[in-house]
Amino acid sequence: MDDLLTGCETEDEAIKIYNEMNKLLNSGGFDLQKWSSNNENVLKYIGENKRDDHELPLKINSLVKVLGVIWNRDADNFEYTLNLAETKQPITKRQVLSDIAKLYDPLGWLAPVVVIAKMIMQKLWKSGLDWDDTVQGSLLAEWLNFRENLIHIKKITIPRSLHYSKMSSIELHVFADASLLAYGAVVYIRVVKDEKVYVNLITAKTKVAPIEKQISIPRLELCSAALAAKLIFETAQVMNIPKVNLHAWSDSTIVLAWLKGGPSRWNTFVSNRVSDILNILDYEQWGHVATEVNPADCASRGLQASESNQIIQCGGKDLPGCLHGA
Repeated sequence: MDDLLTGCETEDEAIKIYNEMNKLLNSGGFDLQKWSSNNENVLKYIGENKRDDHELPLKINSLVKVLGVIWNRDADNFEYTLNLAETKQPITKRQVLSDIAKLYDPLGWLAPVVVIAKMIMQKLWKSGLDWDDTVQGSLLAEWLNFRENLIHIKKITIPRSLHYSKMSSIELHVFADASLLAYGAVVYIRVVKDEKVYVNLITAKTKVAPIEKQISIPRLELCSAALAAKLIFETAQVMNIPKVNLHAWSDSTIVLAWLKGGPSRWNTFVSNRVSDILNILDYEQWGHVATEVNPADCASRGLQASESNQIIQCGGKDLPGCLHGA
């Protein structure tokens, strides 16, 4: 059983999608059974026999079974649910990984939470524990605190509407940041429509710092910039947004200097990543953002799920002026 989640600007367009999907799949012998919409006129057209008033499970595509992410059609928000079994002692590395795997977050909306899970798992690897060894001491306390906080994930809501239309002005902005433990990138969409500015989180991605040897903060910041460039490129391709409307931001003046100098001036580590970045974005598309308003900060340091009211704004920070036209 597969679901389709789509959007449109008008009721007529929604009805057209309904008719075309029915015609297309009926030609192959498939009868579409359930429909849901946040528009009552569309639901009326479809008819009560095709209507599903319950919250519609979000399906990214027919190849992925999505767990824990739902669309609330009344509020028009995406929401999270997470069902974890009651904690049973002793806790092993295998059990920790099993619980982490249930944090299904395809677009990175929970990136500040998930990065903490990644950090904990990395510490378990460094400890040398086998899969069925018991987790003890400070690692156990850290894991239990994180797991207990996951109940607050249900408070996190993501607006579905991006106020996106053919007549609006659209930009993508990506922010990069790093700490000694992890680095991340966060993509926002900025839409100007009817002289109003709308800003929404699109996607985010995090990676833990390598454990083989400690890497300096400037180099990790460069890794975050490379991650940011790839992430905004992929997002722009999916959303069909031209390169000229892409903007990237870092709070590292060293990284910006490396980018300005081009790849030929630096050692191999820096040169390779500078080359990768500049193959995607021009230097002129990069700018400096103050650390205190960098929304990628929480993606590199992490937030507990109990801080859910801060996650979308990344640590409760005021979003930088570049997103609001200041």
